[in-house]
Amino acid sequence: MWNTSVRIEYIAGLIADSFENYSVNDVSNQFDKAISELKKYFVHCSDEEIADIISLCMKMYSSKKIEHADLVLTSPDSFRVKALKTKDIVHKLITSTEKSLTLTGYSVSDYFTDMLDIIIEKSQHGVYVRLYVNDIERQRDVLNRLMAYRSRFLQVYEYQKQEEDKMAALHAKLIVSDIKRLLLSSANLSYHGMQGNVEMGFLIESHDKAKQIEDVMKEMVRMKVFCRRNKD
Repeated sequence: MWNTSVRIEYIAGLIADSFENYSVNDVSNQFDKAISELKKYFVHCSDEEIADIISLCMKMYSSKKIEHADLVLTSPDSFRVKALKTKDIVHKLITSTEKSLTLTGYSVSDYFTDMLDIIIEKSQHGVYVRLYVNDIERQRDVLNRLMAYRSRFLQVYEYQKQEEDKMAALHAKLIVSDIKRLLLSSANLSYHGMQGNVEMGFLIESHDKAKQIEDVMKEMVRMKVFCRRNKD
């Protein structure tokens, strides 16, 4: 039955989806539908009051403080320590993503090919994927298939070499899933990163920290630190 509770839940869902789409893609037109529904529900509210409701909801949404961190480790099989395994967490983050996925890769090897196939499939089902890489040509053999599937939902950005410092590079290793879970690690997307080396990092549950990373990456694109690779 379409009752008050159901309608409020529906409007709340519209507003939450609008915020997430704005956070991921800087697209605000989804707010139009939420505003339209609010006007139907709060028929005596002015446009300014509706805007205040949206603003209040945005502040409440952005202030969510669900934060938790766990150690994530790559180590020899003989090493026993209570920690999450890098390989398992990378797989879980990618496969569980429902709306948006951001990854950076200094080194991406053919060991990661299966995960790239999952990333392509995710993008084909409407998940927004942004991959930031250091040197596409050096990793062309691994990235060729993914590059062929670039679209509105699957975008690849390359670090722009600095003339004044040719040793400078994208060295950050991170994965952000649905702007609420993120892995910060020393591990590359490679065999040794996943199970050969000793690598450490943290799996963090935090909307605020995840959004901060997303905002930083977008700003670096705006400043042309990274440039989007279009169809070759």
